[in-house]
Amino acid sequence: MANTGVAYRSKLYLISNNPASYSALQEQFFVVEGAARGKIVSYYSNNLISNTNQTRDFSVERFSLGIKVNKWWGSSVGLMPFSTANYSFAGKKSIQGTNISTAADYEGSGGVNKVYWDNGFALGKHISVGVSAAYLFGSLKQTETLSGTDVSDVITTTKNIFLRNLYFNYGAQYYTKLTKKWDLSLGGTYANQTDLAAEYTSDVSTSTTSIHNEVTKNDYFRLPEALGFGIALTKSKQLTLAADYRYQNWSVLQYRGAGYALQNSQRGSVGFEYSKAQQVWPLTIEKMFYQGGLFYSDSYLQVYGKQLKDMGVSAGIGFNSKRSTMSYLIAVEYGIRGTREKNLIEERYGKITLTLSYKDFWYTKGIKYY
Repeated sequence: MANTGVAYRSKLYLISNNPASYSALQEQFFVVEGAARGKIVSYYSNNLISNTNQTRDFSVERFSLGIKVNKWWGSSVGLMPFSTANYSFAGKKSIQGTNISTAADYEGSGGVNKVYWDNGFALGKHISVGVSAAYLFGSLKQTETLSGTDVSDVITTTKNIFLRNLYFNYGAQYYTKLTKKWDLSLGGTYANQTDLAAEYTSDVSTSTTSIHNEVTKNDYFRLPEALGFGIALTKSKQLTLAADYRYQNWSVLQYRGAGYALQNSQRGSVGFEYSKAQQVWPLTIEKMFYQGGLFYSDSYLQVYGKQLKDMGVSAGIGFNSKRSTMSYLIAVEYGIRGTREKNLIEERYGKITLTLSYKDFWYTKGIKYY
């Protein structure tokens, strides 16, 4: 559904878009989910030399466990990537004070991980609130290698940044029946500005010796304030139409460098789901469901005066095993990010994601709720 789900509620699956959604989980059952994805990216630019500008990668998207603690409280714990760096490219670099350029190779790797505990609480029959408490940790590494006939030796500069801190996200949902057939749900999320503790290190070396190795500074990296709003309409518990809008206030952080600056980002998306559900006491199961979505975003990155865009389409299908409580979900996405204007790089990417979801009794004996 193009990651549309701020207002979406599900009895059967863990919806991490809004922690308030966990109060909708089915009573007396727990859910275990794992997801992995493969991605292919092709790069286009007026300045690219190589004709084979394509990358492929595979990653684990998340692992999570969710339970309905009691009638009004749903909870989930999990591990997932928060951000990643994975790139490699080559070019020319000018040697300062001269008219000489030398071959330069750049590589980036690493990422920040997120361990979270989400909780959703029902306040009466129409309102749910939630909080996501997470610990962010990880490191990002950038390596620059200068070589060729214009330098006396291979010079490698490695920069690392180590990040960590707590991160909180809050959510709320309002849900009610509009008519006999239509249900309405409204949702909102908020994350306050957060400072991650950051340790910066650098290392400069040649092929034979280490020239310089030090901790350059202990500082912080700031994450911006973020808002999200959503609406979902469901007809006869089968057809769901949803829309989201998200905003992040990056410009107030005043991050900028040579040719780039961070700008406020916004993302809009719409999605639909058609579900074939049935009641197999005491569990509601979806025999099969179909999903689709569209999204468009102004990213937080502005390069040479151009704010980079990202747009795409997604589709998915899910089905429940007839002989077990295992569900299988397959989703595909195609998108375009960036631009070829001003000699920038445009990415065209395709992703396929596989999610496995297992459900079973949380209590071995039936419990009557009052």
